[in-house]
Amino acid sequence: MNKFFFPNSIAIFGVSSSPSNLAQIIVENLDRCGFKGDLFLIGDKDEQILGRKVYRSVEDVEVVPDQVVFLIPAKGLPKALDVCGRKGIRHAVIESGGFSEFDEGRKELEDEILHIAQQWDMQILGPNCVGIINMLNGLTLPFYPVNPQYITQGPVSLISQSGGLIHDIMVLSCCENVGMSKLISLGNKLMLDENDFLEFLIHDPHTRIIGIYLESIQDGRRFMTLASSTDKPIILLKSNISPASTRIAQFHTAALAGNEQVLDAALTQAGVHRVQSIQEMVECFKIFLLPRIKGQRLAFMSRSGGHAVLSADGAHRHGFYLADFSDDVFDIVKDKSKAGVIRMTNPLDLGDVFDISAYSRLAENILKQEGVDGLVVIHSYAFNNDVDPTKDFLRTLSDIMRQYEKPIIFCMVAHRENWFTMKEAAEFPIFTDVDTALRMLAKNFHHYRFHETSFRTAWNGTQGKKAGTQGNMNRTNIMPPDEVFRLLRAYNIPVAPYAIVRTIEEAVVAAHTIGYPVVLKTASPDILHKTDAGGVILNITHDEELTQAFTRIQTASYLIQKMYTGGIEVLIGGACDPHFGSVILFGFGGIYAEMFSHVALRIVPVNETMAIEMIDEIKASGILKGFRGEHESDREALADIILNVSRLLMEHPEIIHLDINPLIVFEKGRGCMAVDSKIEYQSISE
Repeated sequence: MNKFFFPNSIAIFGVSSSPSNLAQIIVENLDRCGFKGDLFLIGDKDEQILGRKVYRSVEDVEVVPDQVVFLIPAKGLPKALDVCGRKGIRHAVIESGGFSEFDEGRKELEDEILHIAQQWDMQILGPNCVGIINMLNGLTLPFYPVNPQYITQGPVSLISQSGGLIHDIMVLSCCENVGMSKLISLGNKLMLDENDFLEFLIHDPHTRIIGIYLESIQDGRRFMTLASSTDKPIILLKSNISPASTRIAQFHTAALAGNEQVLDAALTQAGVHRVQSIQEMVECFKIFLLPRIKGQRLAFMSRSGGHAVLSADGAHRHGFYLADFSDDVFDIVKDKSKAGVIRMTNPLDLGDVFDISAYSRLAENILKQEGVDGLVVIHSYAFNNDVDPTKDFLRTLSDIMRQYEKPIIFCMVAHRENWFTMKEAAEFPIFTDVDTALRMLAKNFHHYRFHETSFRTAWNGTQGKKAGTQGNMNRTNIMPPDEVFRLLRAYNIPVAPYAIVRTIEEAVVAAHTIGYPVVLKTASPDILHKTDAGGVILNITHDEELTQAFTRIQTASYLIQKMYTGGIEVLIGGACDPHFGSVILFGFGGIYAEMFSHVALRIVPVNETMAIEMIDEIKASGILKGFRGEHESDREALADIILNVSRLLMEHPEIIHLDINPLIVFEKGRGCMAVDSKIEYQSISE
């Protein structure tokens, strides 16, 4: 992988002197950005381009290049790649388009290229990409012009499935004082995908923050394992979310566990920050470039009373508290106040302090206090003679931030003519909107707390059902009820006493053994919603009622089960996501499944802490804690069952969908009882 970023020599296929030639732009980019390695231009004519000889074949090159870049018609790639393999080249960047992204019929061409690469032990990036940019050595492979003035060096690296987004994020980051290290365009991910480059960047000493744009996730469980293994902030912009395509109508679990919910749960578990736009991604970059905020106590300085009020509201909204100020801080304000009308509070309204040079002293006194974890400055300037003092203030804040290792969030709307010169005066990113800055700051706080206290070391992506193992989804089976209950009991999940019967005589014997009252249900695995189909009769109290119920349900076999009343009905389910594998969810069940449709969802395996979090996470979870004088439910027993279901899903990858609904949770100390469950499964060998 290292040779993709640090090649000593590159062969570029497809170069010509035509004014419209894109491969020539790659050469120009490499020269313009200061790449010092050797370049070998491969084209159809004997000519000189940009002072370099054009070779008719890579076989004519005197050495074996470390890397080859292709920008030639797709149909010519197999032959060219094979020649490179024979030459000994082992790293290829295919920027050419016209593959499966253009026409599914081109999949055979991709398969041929993959076969050739595997034959020669080559690594391929792409196709349909713009390659790599490495700010450390000037490696710049996009076929659109890259101006080094519009990209600065820094600790942020980017993985993107879109080459166009790389350009926009690169330019926007430069405008926001965000420096880049490495930028990778994945394209069609024929061989190398986001996980391969994520693993490289996690170990890259020059990368401190990782941004990712994806339209598809290749291996969700590996992605989670890698992301949870590092405390480097990972910011993901994920597009192309489509509705769940599995046949889910018959399972509450599947209906409630949509693609978006599974993705959000997986990212939360792995400590990945999901964003919804390029702008939000860059705002995330900015906040993680600042020092880590270690607590939630903030100080605010503002030149406007309105901004002060908005900032206090924002602090509350995003989980921060207003720090207390010492008398030293207030003494500085009193000394510089013109009319003495400033209220000595946090936030500080400095509208009466016109000496901007005093702000630096004030900021330092605030930041050095032990009770302050970060400082937010909302700065406005209205006069031209404020410009230079503001620049001096920004430079001083850089030094103060380094000295005390606490973040300073500087918010300012600069005049049009000073917009970029103001930002250039600071060595740190500047924000425009205080609420956006505080929302990002909350990510900074929760990120490091997550990686200090979370379960992440216990999560193992090699366990559980892996993505892509479902086989043919049209060939699935519904497990008979008695097999479902036996499986649940094997995992210490309490099941209401039951019997499978075929005749009324067997039913009466079973009812006497179980004890009235009982429930009679159809035992047909083909009828999943038994109540809707008239296949359930509740609260049968004696033999005559049982006989009448038996004649009302027309089925080959019956399930007779102990009737329970009281308690809270909940749902525990499992499903298989095509990207992340086995998923477990928890929510209210029975008649409440649709009313309280919010569920807590995790990728298995889960641990005890996570099981309790799932219980507390759902809306109306207070009902389980004893609402308005009701008894507290047995949440400990419920957490144990969530753990047992997680283990069941890990050890039975053939399960596609699982519903335990309802599971009755009794009052504290009395445990839980599963009264209905269904499982859809498929053999892995299919």
